[in-house]
Amino acid sequence: MKNNILILTSDTESINYQIIKQSIFFFKKKNKNNYIFIGSKEKFSKQVGDMSFLNFINIDYINEKDYLKKSFDKAFKILSVNKAQGLINLPLNKKKFLGNDFPGITEFISKTFNTSGKETMLLYNEEFSVSPITTHIKLKEVSNSINQKKILNNINNINNFYKKIIGIKKPKIALLGLNPHCGIDFFKKTEEEEIIKPAIKKIRKKNLNVIGPISADTAFFNVKNKKINSIIGLYHDQVLPTFKFAHNFNAINITLGIPFLRISPDHGTAIDLIGSNKVDPGSFLYALNFFEKYHQKI
Repeated sequence: MKNNILILTSDTESINYQIIKQSIFFFKKKNKNNYIFIGSKEKFSKQVGDMSFLNFINIDYINEKDYLKKSFDKAFKILSVNKAQGLINLPLNKKKFLGNDFPGITEFISKTFNTSGKETMLLYNEEFSVSPITTHIKLKEVSNSINQKKILNNINNINNFYKKIIGIKKPKIALLGLNPHCGIDFFKKTEEEEIIKPAIKKIRKKNLNVIGPISADTAFFNVKNKKINSIIGLYHDQVLPTFKFAHNFNAINITLGIPFLRISPDHGTAIDLIGSNKVDPGSFLYALNFFEKYHQKI
């Protein structure tokens, strides 16, 4: 039986239509899943062209914020009654859509499905993945925002993801320290001593393969040598820059800890590239191929 995967065309002021247009060949193939677009038919057909072979749910466009809200509402309604098993939302301007209500789409979706605090943001490539304990918050707020509960939640979600979907029985997960050299140069107690090490001690009692805390400045050198599947950092830019440098558009953003698998391309709206020949659909295609590869486990 085929899974239904929803695709939100999302922000109209973006490179999304160009990405879709460059990926149309994928939807002309005989795929293992059914892909259903949700968006404005009028705007889609003007930008992309022939859509007669696509499954499409129309959302009338009034203004950007209302349009995006209705698009997500429609998707959530379908997902909540199990008529779809996955969601891909193309990039959108989080600030315009969410305002100050949520730090990101990860938290917005989790709140909608009553799983707040259980969500995990995972940037995935088959070589290795990364996950920040805190997401889109100011750096000065990180120390007060990390706790054992968040660390244990992320480790459990990532372990279950690799075990149940990817098929790795005992994935190796590395947890970074927050401070330079994991705080060994400081005399006062650090977050490593008070939060991170105790969390690792607790999770190891469950027989999970977790190492750390390890110093962030050398962590990525150890990915291949120590066969680390996932690196968990304490804040967004501790892990994402190196990950994106290593994988460019050959990666995806996955939300774990919610009732379905949500994926988005690993980049933003890139409004400065609209109409240019520099648009790369690689991350969108990675998302589509991920759903194809693991369709039976989702």
